Amino acid sequence: MTTTSEHPAPPHLKPPTIGAGFLYHCSPEFARLYGELVACGGRIDFVEYLATHFGSDVEYVAEVNAGLGNPPSTLHCYEYMIGSVDRPDAATVAKLQRMVEAANCQYIGEHVGMMGTTEQYSGTFLQPFGTDEQTETFIRNLREVKEQAGCALTIENQSQVYNRIGPRSICEQVRDIAVGADVGILLSLSNFIIAERFVPMDRERELSAIPLEYVWQVHLPLGNAAQLNDPDLGLDWRRAEQRWANETLVQLFKEPSFKPVSVVFEIEDAGTPSHATPEELRDALEWARELLGEDTKVEVR
Repeated sequence: MTTTSEHPAPPHLKPPTIGAGFLYHCSPEFARLYGELVACGGRIDFVEYLATHFGSDVEYVAEVNAGLGNPPSTLHCYEYMIGSVDRPDAATVAKLQRMVEAANCQYIGEHVGMMGTTEQYSGTFLQPFGTDEQTETFIRNLREVKEQAGCALTIENQSQVYNRIGPRSICEQVRDIAVGADVGILLSLSNFIIAERFVPMDRERELSAIPLEYVWQVHLPLGNAAQLNDPDLGLDWRRAEQRWANETLVQLFKEPSFKPVSVVFEIEDAGTPSHATPEELRDALEWARELLGEDTKVEVR
């Protein structure tokens, strides 16, 4: 399915294996889910936060992380505007730097997308065109951010929302940016699935473009099993997509160069009306740990 990249292993500071976790939304529902996960014998090694949730109160991320046992984290964000010619203002950079400190953040995950201008956010992550000029803009901006962020950086492959119009496909551009800027890759299997709503992607071709040794993290969906299997809900296609994501991850781990440091489940907008149950999340986290092949109950800073 995939081939080992000819690119040399990146010299940037890839951390040792951290473990498995989930994308945590700051809401009472997620706080309850975490409590129920612990109550049924589950644990997280790692947590992912959306930086935008803490834009008005940066210190709140420390409070939230303390409530989860102070695990190592990653911040998923767009605020560094890596696809834009305009650069973020100094206040935004200072907020992100403080979030890194407060959240025990091991690395930031930035969207490979266009976000707007310094004054005006576009409202979404606009799909990049894949041109040489744009690729160089991403690389230049990431090199700058590496000097500011206070931690390492990864970039996430985008969903395809309109037809390709440039010389690079989405994952070809991600490859060239990651290698050119010397950053890690957040490989989102979820985004391949999301693209089905818009322009389906050639998944085999796109995955083959990813230099696996650059992959630090993987995103995949985790829906509610009972609802995925409920014939009245008509979610057979979502069940098939979740199976595809799981099977793809298993195959990726068979590649010698594929050594991610974390696997993160997305349970919000995972294709079912309700979230996965605490027991389903517990079992998924254990499965991911087995794939990672590490004793991940460690302190990481």
